[in-house]
Amino acid sequence: MAPKERQDAEVRQPLLGGSGSGNGRESSDDRADSPDAQTQVNNNNNSINAWLGLGSTSDTELRSRFHRIVAGVTAVLVLLLAVNTVRARSSGPPGPAIHITQTAFTDGLASCRAIRTASVDAAGVFRKGGAPQTRPSGNPRHTALASLTNNSTPLLLKHATIWDGVGSRLQNTDVAIANGLIVRIGSNLTPRDLLQAASAYSSQRHSTSFSTFKEDDVEVVDVQGRVVSPGLVDMHSHATIMAVPGFWGDEDGNEMAGGPTNPYLRVLDGVNALDAAIEYIAAGGVTTSLIIPGSGTLMGGEGVAIKHLTTTKTGSNSADTLTLNFGMDPKGSDGKLWRWMKMACGENPKRAFGGRGIMPGSRMGSGWLFRQRFEAARSALRAQDDWCESAESVSRQFGENNAHRFVAHRFPDALEYESLVALLRKDIRLQVHCYQVNDLDMMIRNSHEFDFPIIAFHHATEAHLLASKLAAENISAAVFADHSLYKREAYKHSVRAGQILTAAGAKVAYKSDHPVLNAQHLIYEAQKSAHYGLDEDTAFAAVTSVPADRIGAGWRIGRIAEGYDADVLVWDRPPLTLGAHPLRVIIDGYTVKSDPLTPQRPPQIAPAAPITPVLDASHTRLSAYTVVNVSGIYTQPSEILKGSILVENGVVTCVGAKCATKGTVFDLNGGVVIPGLVGVAVPLGLEEISAESGTADGQGGVADAISGLVHARDGLRVGGGGKLLEYAWKSGVLAAVAAPSGSGLVQGVSVAFRTAAQRYSDAILKDDVALHITIGNEAKNTYANSISSQFAHIRKLLTSQDSPDSPFAKVVAGKLALVASVNDPNDISKLLALILSTAPKARLIVATNSGAVNVANELAKAGVPVLLQPPRCQQKSWEERWCRPYGVSGKSTYELLKSAGVKVLISISEPDQIRSLLFEAGWGTVGDSDVGGGSGVNVNAIDAVGVVTWNVADAFGLEGVGRIEVGKKATFVGLDGGPVGFGYKIQILADNDEVTTHPIQN
Repeated sequence: MAPKERQDAEVRQPLLGGSGSGNGRESSDDRADSPDAQTQVNNNNNSINAWLGLGSTSDTELRSRFHRIVAGVTAVLVLLLAVNTVRARSSGPPGPAIHITQTAFTDGLASCRAIRTASVDAAGVFRKGGAPQTRPSGNPRHTALASLTNNSTPLLLKHATIWDGVGSRLQNTDVAIANGLIVRIGSNLTPRDLLQAASAYSSQRHSTSFSTFKEDDVEVVDVQGRVVSPGLVDMHSHATIMAVPGFWGDEDGNEMAGGPTNPYLRVLDGVNALDAAIEYIAAGGVTTSLIIPGSGTLMGGEGVAIKHLTTTKTGSNSADTLTLNFGMDPKGSDGKLWRWMKMACGENPKRAFGGRGIMPGSRMGSGWLFRQRFEAARSALRAQDDWCESAESVSRQFGENNAHRFVAHRFPDALEYESLVALLRKDIRLQVHCYQVNDLDMMIRNSHEFDFPIIAFHHATEAHLLASKLAAENISAAVFADHSLYKREAYKHSVRAGQILTAAGAKVAYKSDHPVLNAQHLIYEAQKSAHYGLDEDTAFAAVTSVPADRIGAGWRIGRIAEGYDADVLVWDRPPLTLGAHPLRVIIDGYTVKSDPLTPQRPPQIAPAAPITPVLDASHTRLSAYTVVNVSGIYTQPSEILKGSILVENGVVTCVGAKCATKGTVFDLNGGVVIPGLVGVAVPLGLEEISAESGTADGQGGVADAISGLVHARDGLRVGGGGKLLEYAWKSGVLAAVAAPSGSGLVQGVSVAFRTAAQRYSDAILKDDVALHITIGNEAKNTYANSISSQFAHIRKLLTSQDSPDSPFAKVVAGKLALVASVNDPNDISKLLALILSTAPKARLIVATNSGAVNVANELAKAGVPVLLQPPRCQQKSWEERWCRPYGVSGKSTYELLKSAGVKVLISISEPDQIRSLLFEAGWGTVGDSDVGGGSGVNVNAIDAVGVVTWNVADAFGLEGVGRIEVGKKATFVGLDGGPVGFGYKIQILADNDEVTTHPIQN
């Protein structure tokens, strides 16, 4: 819909004083209601009446009197004309009774000129990203920071493999860095070359902001062929406004008290420059993040782009020094100073306000509130334009020094509308949280009606269903690689979305939504997208050049190129390899992380040829089948065989080099076979969509759980075409231990079942597996509202059970495992002592993501296994501050636990991440191990397989799963390589007598 037309006079009339035609040109003395004019007319009338008089007179006298009257009137009229002429020349047109000051008028004209200048090619500047022709200050951030702290050390990286962020890869190339810039890229560069390049930049820009140095000042690092890339760019993060370790007092992501539309809020006002996440996110390679408000409201406010340069490097604790625009010339010589805004549609605003009886409670309400706000902003914009036109007209007619006397109101720039007006003027790059096609369509309609551009739809799980339209609109999708099913909006997500969007011509970026996903591992999103088929260079661009371009900074970050900001990473292995992390991180020329260049890992072996034959349908029942040509069969701990696997009537009858072939013969072409994975302590089979209660079993109460009434077997549902269980079995998770959901001290008893089962009667592997409890802040409720009372209740429950059939009595007898979710190492120690003193036969499993390493020796002595859930921790709470992140120098969490003698299990915390379980196992063991670092702990693929198979089966007491054994049911997974690493695809799934080949994730 075209913008509504509006008569100019409706806006301009109030600008000038007076009434009438509104042209502003009437003299005050010509108006009937002018006091001076009225007095003059009254005086003239009195004189004439006196002259006329009454009484008889002769004709001659009458003629004489008439001539005198005419002469008198003529004289008066001449006098009046003379007076009015003088007044007109001296005072000009009428002014209002109250007018603005000269300063206000001048400021208003300045605003008008700025608007006109910016509007000359606003669309072109927006499209091109606002790059200057040259950058006089080079890297303006470095220039500004150098005045606060020391200059960065000039650096020469030698013998690098360059991934430039836009698809080019250069071998044996050097990168020269100085004054916060990449000043030279080439071969066989020397410190002298670096010095000359830096001097050339200084002279070309006629700038004094470039520091001088000598050749001896240059640090030379031979990276020995490692990949050197641009820093990663995360275009959707809440770091610094949701600071670690997750205190309520640091929760500043959403302003919910101001109603559903708050476009005028500024994230910068909430940025915590001391957030520890700034540093650990940088350690993962993210050098720039767009920090935006949360999605609780329709219009959340303005975001801010920051560099992850810590306060120790900047010499300042101010949030201002973090910003991407820090140091930039306000007049634009360093490029456009972009602003950013966040809006949201769909479920979140509906849920936040509709439940309180406040609009929006539906998508219709959301659409109206958006349009209402946009219309108010458009009216404000038109008022500005009309003021400018009228004020400039008056200024031309009467001069800038006098014109203010005829303007009643200041330039209309109410703060409430300023942000949205800036959006309509294309000074703001809009990011919109939208998932579903109907939401995407609604926002696109708004953008057409009110003429504003949308940079990207975020989350956008259905964007691939509207790919061509997004491409035509030049709207990107900022998405997760595979995170889904957590609410209805996310249900139609596809791991192929990146490929579909790219094929249609739409740009794709991967983002963290930190702390939803840990931004330290942003590269993981690109890795998974490449695993699922996206071109590697496109996947890497999706975390470098694409988000840089879309936030309007692609001319300075997101690429390895001369003249760009020196945001540079040196990787320990190719970036799209499982577990890859930077050894060196450079931001604005400053080194913020520098680990030793440990020996490089051998290159990943290419996948084998696909399996043959390929079955036409999933779950094909075969009475006999043989898998041949297997290069590695991971049967159990410390045993890898070669050869074949023979299965008859769903039972393994032979494993190894001497097996006969029977039934259908599948040739794995040198691939590997591992036991079916076991996913534990997640609500598989108990829910489909986390936020939709109608798809879930629900939460049992603590009292019911304690009394033994809450058993996951009673809530289990399988089959029916649900996505979650399909995610599981298609990724090789053929068995699961599903625990009941609950928020208190005791959740209930878990069940073990087959994930591919289509009927309940075929699903159960073990009715009752373990009793699940939680200790810590998350378990506080009316039953046990303190940690001390939680321990008191557990002590009482373990020592005073009257019925031998109660779950706690079975724990004491060793018939049920006890899974305790607990993160603080103090609480782990107390629990170990409590179990030892009250239930020495109990089979305790500690489920944690942070504290176990601190008490590893105690756990090993007690023979208690540890379930790392999730293995990649982050400090989301005070109790999780013990988290040891991946990619740190020295031993990994797994190595520390293994070296202490602790058996380790690995699982995930988000149900939809079940399809990444093998990735997580490989990353948490082999991928994060201290290769060549002198850890003294041998970590290999057997560890990776064991933490999700036989270790799980042993800890939970499961028979017939987690191993490949003759005489036991067949549950195994065949891959075309690996099994650790991306790029290896599942070729065959064996689940008893049911066989599936080439399972495809969607």
